[in-house]
Amino acid sequence: KLLFILLLSLTNLFSFNDVDSIFNQSNNLYNSNSFEQAIDGYKSVLNKDINNGILYYNIGNCYYRLNNLGYARLFYEKAKLYNPTDRDVLHNIELVKAQLIDDIKNIPQFFLVKIINDINVKLNSSQWAYVVILALYLNLIFFLLFFFSKSVDTRVNSLRSVLITIPILLITVFFLIYSNFDNKYDTAVLVDSNAYVKTAPSIEADDYFIIHEGVKFQLIDEVDNWSRVLLSDGKDGWISNSTFLKIVK
Repeated sequence: KLLFILLLSLTNLFSFNDVDSIFNQSNNLYNSNSFEQAIDGYKSVLNKDINNGILYYNIGNCYYRLNNLGYARLFYEKAKLYNPTDRDVLHNIELVKAQLIDDIKNIPQFFLVKIINDINVKLNSSQWAYVVILALYLNLIFFLLFFFSKSVDTRVNSLRSVLITIPILLITVFFLIYSNFDNKYDTAVLVDSNAYVKTAPSIEADDYFIIHEGVKFQLIDEVDNWSRVLLSDGKDGWISNSTFLKIVK
C-alpha cells in the first residue's frame, strides 16, 4: 500500500510539473509573439491543475493579438464566468466591444432592475449558493445560542443577530434564484466574420439583418441546425449553428 501511494504521489507530481511546464512555455510563446502555438499550449492544459479562468483569459489575449475579435470575445466571456468582477477581464471585453463593427445598444432598464442586475453580476450562481449556505449557518448558530444559552445578554444579542441575518438570508436566496433565472438561456458569440440573421430557420428564408464577429447574444430556441438568437437591443432572428460558439466553462 505504501509503495502504491508513493508511486501515485510521484505520478501526480510529474503530471503537475508537466502542466506547469507547458503553461510556462505557452507564456514564453506569447511573449515571443507566437500566439497560435501559445493557444495550442494553453488549450492542452485546460481542466488540469491550472485555473481555467486564467487559461481562458490568456487564450483571449492571444486571439486579440491575432486580431480575431470573435474568439477573443468568446474566451474573455468564458474567463468572466469564473470571476465576474475581474477588472482585467472586464476591461478587455470592453476593448473588444469598442472594435466591433456592430454597435448594439442595450434596452434601457428600469432603475430597480438595473440595481438588481448590477448586484447579481458581482457573483455567479455557484458563489451565490455559497453565500446562502453561509447565511443559513449563521442563522442556525444564532438560533441555537438564543434557545440554549443561559446568559440573558447572549440571548438578547443572538436575537438581534437573527433579526439582521434573516433578511440577509432572504436577500441572498433571492439573488441565487435570480441568477439561475437570469442564466435560463445559453449565451454565445459569433465567431464567423459575419452572419445573416434570417426570419425563419431555413437557408431560403429572407434575410432580416446582418451581424459581425464578436457579437454576443442569447440562444432562445433551436430547430435542426438553426438557433433563434436574441440581441441586447431586442432584435431576434435565426442563424446557423456553425457560425457561433456557446459561452460555457
